[in-house]
Amino acid sequence: MRRYVNKGTDLRMITDENILFAQSKINYRSQKCLGFKQPEVIFKEIACMAI
Repeated sequence: MRRYVNKGTDLRMITDENILFAQSKINYRSQKCLGFKQPEVIFKEIACMAI
């Protein structure tokens, strides 16, 4: 979250839209530890296997 909210920012001033924006950016960014897949894609793959 540090990339999207500056240090020292009053967290009461952060809107739901700000949180949703940061959440989507994080979930759709490729991760080296996931074989350069996106966390959202991995989650959906695991969820489909559980059904």
